[in-house]
Amino acid sequence: MGFDSAVPHKLKKSQKWFASIITRPIDEDSRMNPISPSGVAMEEEAWDFIKPSPTLRPAQRIQIYNQQYWWRLLNTLHDTFPLLTRLFGYHDFNQSLGIPYLDQNPPDSWSLNTLGHRLPEWIHTNYQASDKQLVFDAAHVDWSYNRSFLTKGLKPLKLEEIPVPGDMSSLLPIKLYLQPSIEFFHTGYDIFAFRKEFLKQDPEYWIDHDFPPLPKEEKYFILYRTQSNIVTWVETTAGEFHLLEHFKKGISIEDLCQWLEKQEGPLFEEASSKMHTWFQEWVVRQWLSMEKP
Repeated sequence: MGFDSAVPHKLKKSQKWFASIITRPIDEDSRMNPISPSGVAMEEEAWDFIKPSPTLRPAQRIQIYNQQYWWRLLNTLHDTFPLLTRLFGYHDFNQSLGIPYLDQNPPDSWSLNTLGHRLPEWIHTNYQASDKQLVFDAAHVDWSYNRSFLTKGLKPLKLEEIPVPGDMSSLLPIKLYLQPSIEFFHTGYDIFAFRKEFLKQDPEYWIDHDFPPLPKEEKYFILYRTQSNIVTWVETTAGEFHLLEHFKKGISIEDLCQWLEKQEGPLFEEASSKMHTWFQEWVVRQWLSMEKP
Protein backbone atom coordinates (compact mmCIF):
# COMPACT_ATOMS: atom_id res chain seq x y z
CA MET A 1 0.00 0.00 0.00
CA GLY A 2 1.34 3.44 -0.90
CA PHE A 3 1.18 6.37 1.50
CA ASP A 4 1.63 10.10 1.07
CA SER A 5 5.08 10.93 2.45
CA ALA A 6 3.51 13.74 4.44
CA VAL A 7 1.27 11.37 6.40
CA PRO A 8 2.37 11.23 10.05
CA HIS A 9 3.92 7.92 11.07
CA LYS A 10 1.40 7.40 13.87
CA LEU A 11 -1.55 7.82 11.48
CA LYS A 12 0.03 5.46 8.97
CA LYS A 13 0.55 2.86 11.68
CA SER A 14 -3.07 3.19 12.81
CA GLN A 15 -4.41 2.83 9.27
CA LYS A 16 -2.35 -0.29 8.58
CA TRP A 17 -3.41 -1.85 11.87
CA PHE A 18 -7.08 -1.03 11.27
CA ALA A 19 -7.00 -2.61 7.78
CA SER A 20 -5.18 -5.70 9.02
CA ILE A 21 -7.87 -6.29 11.64
CA ILE A 22 -11.11 -5.65 9.76
CA THR A 23 -10.09 -7.74 6.73
CA ARG A 24 -9.41 -10.89 8.77
CA PRO A 25 -12.18 -13.49 8.42
CA ILE A 26 -14.85 -13.62 11.10
CA ASP A 27 -15.82 -17.03 12.51
CA GLU A 28 -19.10 -18.82 11.80
CA ASP A 29 -20.76 -16.90 14.64
CA SER A 30 -19.53 -13.58 13.15
CA ARG A 31 -16.98 -13.05 15.90
CA MET A 32 -13.61 -11.41 15.43
CA ASN A 33 -10.40 -13.40 15.73
CA PRO A 34 -9.46 -12.95 19.43
CA ILE A 35 -5.73 -12.89 18.66
CA SER A 36 -4.21 -10.03 16.67
CA PRO A 37 -1.80 -10.61 13.75
CA SER A 38 1.05 -9.73 16.15
CA GLY A 39 0.05 -12.60 18.45
CA VAL A 40 -1.32 -10.39 21.23
CA ALA A 41 -4.87 -10.74 22.53
CA MET A 42 -7.17 -8.26 20.81
CA GLU A 43 -8.63 -7.27 24.17
CA GLU A 44 -5.18 -5.90 25.04
CA GLU A 45 -3.87 -4.61 21.73
CA ALA A 46 -7.00 -2.69 20.74
CA TRP A 47 -6.37 -0.26 23.63
CA ASP A 48 -3.25 0.97 21.81
CA PHE A 49 -5.30 2.20 18.85
CA ILE A 50 -8.91 2.76 19.92
CA LYS A 51 -10.52 4.60 22.79
CA PRO A 52 -13.42 2.96 24.64
CA SER A 53 -16.92 4.33 24.26
CA PRO A 54 -19.34 4.75 27.19
CA THR A 55 -20.68 1.24 26.50
CA LEU A 56 -18.02 -0.66 24.50
CA ARG A 57 -14.41 -1.70 25.06
CA PRO A 58 -11.90 -1.00 22.22
CA ALA A 59 -11.93 -4.65 21.08
CA GLN A 60 -15.72 -4.60 20.91
CA ARG A 61 -15.64 -1.45 18.82
CA ILE A 62 -13.17 -2.82 16.25
CA GLN A 63 -15.14 -6.06 16.10
CA ILE A 64 -18.14 -4.09 14.80
CA TYR A 65 -16.03 -2.79 11.90
CA ASN A 66 -14.70 -6.29 11.26
CA GLN A 67 -18.25 -7.65 11.11
CA GLN A 68 -19.54 -4.85 8.91
CA TYR A 69 -16.71 -5.34 6.41
CA TRP A 70 -17.50 -9.03 5.99
CA TRP A 71 -21.29 -8.73 6.12
CA ARG A 72 -21.20 -6.11 3.35
CA LEU A 73 -19.02 -8.24 1.09
CA LEU A 74 -20.92 -11.46 1.77
CA ASN A 75 -24.27 -9.75 1.16
CA THR A 76 -22.92 -8.52 -2.17
CA LEU A 77 -22.02 -12.10 -3.13
CA HIS A 78 -25.48 -13.28 -2.04
CA ASP A 79 -27.07 -10.73 -4.38
CA THR A 80 -24.71 -11.49 -7.26
CA PHE A 81 -24.98 -15.28 -6.95
CA PRO A 82 -28.64 -16.00 -6.07
CA LEU A 83 -28.74 -19.58 -7.36
CA LEU A 84 -25.42 -20.47 -5.76
CA THR A 85 -26.55 -19.01 -2.43
CA ARG A 86 -29.75 -21.06 -2.55
CA LEU A 87 -27.85 -24.27 -3.23
CA PHE A 88 -26.00 -23.83 0.08
CA GLY A 89 -28.08 -21.54 2.29
CA TYR A 90 -26.57 -18.37 3.73
CA HIS A 91 -24.48 -19.99 6.47
CA ASP A 92 -22.94 -22.78 4.39
CA PHE A 93 -22.39 -20.46 1.44
CA ASN A 94 -20.43 -18.09 3.67
CA GLN A 95 -18.34 -20.84 5.27
CA SER A 96 -17.72 -23.03 2.22
CA LEU A 97 -17.40 -20.41 -0.51
CA GLY A 98 -17.81 -16.77 0.47
CA ILE A 99 -15.25 -16.32 3.24
CA PRO A 100 -12.54 -18.60 1.77
CA TYR A 101 -12.93 -16.91 -1.63
CA LEU A 102 -12.82 -13.35 -0.25
CA ASP A 103 -9.88 -14.19 2.00
CA GLN A 104 -7.89 -15.10 -1.13
CA ASN A 105 -9.49 -12.47 -3.40
CA PRO A 106 -10.13 -9.27 -1.42
CA PRO A 107 -11.83 -6.37 -3.23
CA ASP A 108 -9.57 -4.89 -5.91
CA SER A 109 -11.91 -2.13 -7.10
CA TRP A 110 -13.93 0.72 -5.64
CA SER A 111 -16.98 -0.92 -7.23
CA LEU A 112 -18.46 -4.00 -5.58
CA ASN A 113 -20.00 -4.97 -8.93
CA THR A 114 -16.78 -6.83 -9.76
CA LEU A 115 -16.41 -8.54 -6.39
CA GLY A 116 -17.38 -12.01 -7.63
CA HIS A 117 -15.67 -12.03 -11.03
CA ARG A 118 -13.14 -14.65 -9.93
CA LEU A 119 -15.56 -16.87 -7.99
CA PRO A 120 -16.43 -19.35 -10.81
CA GLU A 121 -12.74 -19.97 -11.50
CA TRP A 122 -12.02 -20.18 -7.76
CA ILE A 123 -14.69 -22.88 -7.46
CA HIS A 124 -13.21 -24.74 -10.43
CA THR A 125 -9.81 -24.76 -8.72
CA ASN A 126 -10.66 -25.09 -5.03
CA TYR A 127 -14.06 -26.71 -4.59
CA GLN A 128 -13.80 -30.52 -4.57
CA ALA A 129 -17.18 -31.89 -3.38
CA SER A 130 -19.17 -34.37 -5.47
CA ASP A 131 -21.54 -31.64 -6.72
CA LYS A 132 -18.69 -29.56 -8.14
CA GLN A 133 -20.08 -29.40 -11.69
CA LEU A 134 -23.46 -28.10 -10.55
CA VAL A 135 -21.87 -25.60 -8.17
CA PHE A 136 -19.55 -24.35 -10.91
CA ASP A 137 -22.39 -24.08 -13.44
CA ALA A 138 -24.53 -22.18 -10.92
CA ALA A 139 -21.70 -19.73 -10.25
CA HIS A 140 -21.04 -19.34 -13.98
CA VAL A 141 -24.69 -18.60 -14.80
CA ASP A 142 -25.11 -16.20 -11.85
CA TRP A 143 -21.96 -14.28 -12.70
CA SER A 144 -22.88 -14.16 -16.40
CA TYR A 145 -26.14 -12.37 -15.55
CA ASN A 146 -24.14 -9.74 -13.69
CA ARG A 147 -21.40 -9.46 -16.33
CA SER A 148 -23.85 -9.30 -19.23
CA PHE A 149 -25.77 -6.45 -17.60
CA LEU A 150 -22.63 -4.39 -16.92
CA THR A 151 -20.69 -5.02 -20.12
CA LYS A 152 -20.50 -2.15 -22.59
CA GLY A 153 -22.26 -2.98 -25.85
CA LEU A 154 -21.15 -2.42 -29.43
CA LYS A 155 -23.07 -0.52 -32.08
CA PRO A 156 -25.43 -3.20 -33.44
CA LEU A 157 -25.49 -4.22 -37.07
CA LYS A 158 -28.43 -2.75 -38.98
CA LEU A 159 -29.26 -3.96 -42.45
CA GLU A 160 -30.02 -0.43 -43.65
CA GLU A 161 -26.41 0.49 -42.85
CA ILE A 162 -24.71 -2.21 -44.95
CA PRO A 163 -22.00 -0.91 -47.36
CA VAL A 164 -24.30 -0.97 -50.38
CA PRO A 165 -27.89 -0.34 -49.26
CA GLY A 166 -30.19 -3.05 -50.53
CA ASP A 167 -27.32 -5.27 -51.64
CA MET A 168 -26.85 -8.01 -49.03
CA SER A 169 -23.88 -9.43 -50.92
CA SER A 170 -21.85 -6.32 -49.97
CA LEU A 171 -22.01 -7.53 -46.35
CA LEU A 172 -20.51 -10.96 -47.08
CA PRO A 173 -16.77 -10.08 -46.86
CA ILE A 174 -17.11 -7.82 -43.80
CA LYS A 175 -15.94 -9.23 -40.49
CA LEU A 176 -18.71 -9.25 -37.90
CA TYR A 177 -18.40 -9.51 -34.13
CA LEU A 178 -20.57 -10.79 -31.33
CA GLN A 179 -21.85 -8.43 -28.64
CA PRO A 180 -19.62 -8.85 -25.54
CA SER A 181 -22.70 -9.25 -23.35
CA ILE A 182 -23.52 -12.64 -24.90
CA GLU A 183 -22.62 -15.88 -23.08
CA PHE A 184 -22.81 -19.48 -24.29
CA PHE A 185 -23.81 -22.46 -22.15
CA HIS A 186 -23.60 -26.13 -23.11
CA THR A 187 -24.77 -28.19 -20.13
CA GLY A 188 -25.94 -31.67 -19.26
CA TYR A 189 -29.20 -30.35 -17.77
CA ASP A 190 -31.54 -27.38 -17.97
CA ILE A 191 -29.67 -25.08 -15.59
CA PHE A 192 -31.84 -22.08 -16.50
CA ALA A 193 -35.19 -23.73 -15.68
CA PHE A 194 -33.57 -25.04 -12.49
CA ARG A 195 -32.45 -21.51 -11.59
CA LYS A 196 -35.87 -20.05 -12.33
CA GLU A 197 -37.54 -22.47 -9.90
CA PHE A 198 -34.92 -21.87 -7.20
CA LEU A 199 -35.35 -18.10 -7.34
CA LYS A 200 -39.06 -18.40 -6.52
CA GLN A 201 -38.11 -19.00 -2.87
CA ASP A 202 -35.54 -17.42 -0.54
CA PRO A 203 -32.33 -19.30 0.40
CA GLU A 204 -33.58 -20.49 3.79
CA TYR A 205 -36.60 -22.19 2.21
CA TRP A 206 -34.41 -24.71 0.39
CA ILE A 207 -32.69 -25.89 3.57
CA ASP A 208 -35.80 -27.88 4.54
CA HIS A 209 -37.31 -28.55 1.10
CA ASP A 210 -36.37 -30.76 -1.82
CA PHE A 211 -34.57 -29.13 -4.72
CA PRO A 212 -36.40 -28.79 -8.06
CA PRO A 213 -35.88 -31.75 -10.40
CA LEU A 214 -32.83 -31.58 -12.67
CA PRO A 215 -33.04 -34.38 -15.25
CA LYS A 216 -29.95 -35.08 -17.34
CA GLU A 217 -30.30 -33.80 -20.88
CA GLU A 218 -27.87 -32.12 -23.26
CA LYS A 219 -28.82 -28.46 -23.58
CA TYR A 220 -27.59 -25.39 -25.44
CA PHE A 221 -28.34 -21.85 -24.24
CA ILE A 222 -27.44 -18.30 -25.19
CA LEU A 223 -27.66 -15.60 -22.51
CA TYR A 224 -27.87 -12.02 -23.75
CA ARG A 225 -28.94 -8.46 -22.93
CA THR A 226 -31.98 -7.14 -24.75
CA GLN A 227 -32.43 -3.70 -26.28
CA SER A 228 -34.25 -2.77 -23.04
CA ASN A 229 -31.18 -3.77 -20.98
CA ILE A 230 -32.86 -6.87 -19.59
CA VAL A 231 -30.66 -9.95 -19.30
CA THR A 232 -32.44 -13.04 -20.54
CA TRP A 233 -31.70 -16.32 -22.30
CA VAL A 234 -32.90 -18.50 -25.11
CA GLU A 235 -32.50 -22.22 -25.69
CA THR A 236 -30.99 -23.08 -29.04
CA THR A 237 -29.73 -26.00 -31.10
CA ALA A 238 -26.20 -27.34 -31.40
CA GLY A 239 -26.03 -26.01 -34.96
CA GLU A 240 -26.94 -22.42 -34.17
CA PHE A 241 -24.82 -22.53 -31.01
CA HIS A 242 -21.63 -23.58 -32.81
CA LEU A 243 -22.23 -21.30 -35.78
CA LEU A 244 -22.79 -18.22 -33.65
CA GLU A 245 -19.69 -18.97 -31.56
CA HIS A 246 -17.51 -18.12 -34.56
CA PHE A 247 -18.42 -14.45 -34.20
CA LYS A 248 -16.72 -14.24 -30.79
CA LYS A 249 -13.35 -13.46 -32.39
CA GLY A 250 -14.88 -11.99 -35.53
CA ILE A 251 -15.63 -13.67 -38.85
CA SER A 252 -17.20 -12.71 -42.17
CA ILE A 253 -20.24 -14.48 -43.53
CA GLU A 254 -18.09 -15.47 -46.49
CA ASP A 255 -15.52 -17.23 -44.27
CA LEU A 256 -18.27 -18.75 -42.15
CA CYS A 257 -19.86 -20.31 -45.23
CA GLN A 258 -16.49 -21.72 -46.27
CA TRP A 259 -16.09 -23.30 -42.85
CA LEU A 260 -19.61 -24.68 -43.02
CA GLU A 261 -18.97 -26.33 -46.40
CA LYS A 262 -16.28 -28.47 -44.76
CA GLN A 263 -18.65 -29.81 -42.11
CA GLU A 264 -20.66 -33.01 -42.37
CA GLY A 265 -23.70 -34.61 -40.79
CA PRO A 266 -26.49 -32.95 -38.79
CA LEU A 267 -24.57 -29.69 -38.21
CA PHE A 268 -24.13 -29.06 -41.93
CA GLU A 269 -27.69 -30.05 -42.78
CA GLU A 270 -29.26 -27.90 -40.06
CA ALA A 271 -27.08 -24.85 -40.65
CA SER A 272 -27.45 -25.01 -44.41
CA SER A 273 -31.24 -24.90 -44.19
CA LYS A 274 -31.59 -22.42 -41.31
CA MET A 275 -28.61 -20.06 -41.51
CA HIS A 276 -30.55 -17.30 -43.28
CA THR A 277 -33.31 -17.45 -40.63
CA TRP A 278 -30.80 -17.45 -37.79
CA PHE A 279 -28.96 -14.49 -39.26
CA GLN A 280 -32.17 -12.48 -39.42
CA GLU A 281 -32.89 -13.29 -35.76
CA TRP A 282 -29.36 -12.34 -34.74
CA VAL A 283 -29.74 -8.96 -36.43
CA VAL A 284 -33.18 -8.34 -34.90
CA ARG A 285 -31.81 -9.21 -31.44
CA GLN A 286 -28.81 -6.94 -32.11
CA TRP A 287 -26.30 -9.70 -31.39
CA LEU A 288 -23.90 -8.75 -34.21
CA SER A 289 -21.79 -5.68 -34.85
CA MET A 290 -19.27 -4.43 -37.39
CA GLU A 291 -17.30 -2.91 -34.48
CA LYS A 292 -14.40 -4.83 -33.01
CA PRO A 293 -14.75 -5.32 -29.23
